[in-house]
Amino acid sequence: MSDHTDWPGREIGNQPEWTDQGDANRGHDEDAPVLVAVINNGRDLARARDEGWYRIPLKRAPRRVAAEYLAFYQTGAFGDQGCAINYYAPVRRFHLLTRAELLPNEADHPRARDPYYKIELGPLQPLPRPVPSRALRRIAFIPTTLRRLLAAREINDLWQRDDPQERLWLALREAGLLVEYRYQVSQPGGEAAVDFALFCRDGQIAVLCDDMASQEGALRERRPADYELTAAGWTVLRFSRSELEAELPRCAGAVIATVQQLGGQGGGVMRNE
Repeated sequence: MSDHTDWPGREIGNQPEWTDQGDANRGHDEDAPVLVAVINNGRDLARARDEGWYRIPLKRAPRRVAAEYLAFYQTGAFGDQGCAINYYAPVRRFHLLTRAELLPNEADHPRARDPYYKIELGPLQPLPRPVPSRALRRIAFIPTTLRRLLAAREINDLWQRDDPQERLWLALREAGLLVEYRYQVSQPGGEAAVDFALFCRDGQIAVLCDDMASQEGALRERRPADYELTAAGWTVLRFSRSELEAELPRCAGAVIATVQQLGGQGGGVMRNE
């Protein structure tokens, strides 16, 4: 399946079909790709449940929209079900339409002519257990697999990290640290993503792993500069791929030492909302 960057000049407005993904009765492939998307109001959840579709603005879509399943992160607006993933659904097919075509009753909306992906869905299915956001953090799109989705106990378990980052993640977790992955930092120029965020009593740490964000399948995210993070009160640690591969104990030790310098993590996890 291709992403939207492979569709130059695709005409908006004639409901072009992208790919048929089958129906909800297909066998479960645990390695099937899943895209986690955000739902922040009951109307959109009702459309997914009752009408079988979800929309993503083209200009805000991740680089890889293609997936066999869509899972929904419900924001705090949903009360007891909020700040967690509770449902997922099989993807049937994609269309590229204007917002006015998707929502004809809102034809005078300021974004009425903007292009959107319409993702047709099979039946919504409840997860065996909800996948909560431990830090109640702001969530963007998360690419994952069905295996990870069904096994996850919290949001950070969903991310598919490459090997060097996975090893650093595990080393920090084994040291007893609470680590947020692909954390969205609000800045004057817009949100930016840091690879790992750790929150301490006396400060916050941003860990940036160089040469990782450009890999195939990476999300379209702005990477913050060190000075931007420092000005916002972050302590920045930056590691290259070669450092992580050859000197993992030193890299993990540097993070652990910085956490200790900032008073440890006993103060709890800060929120990004």
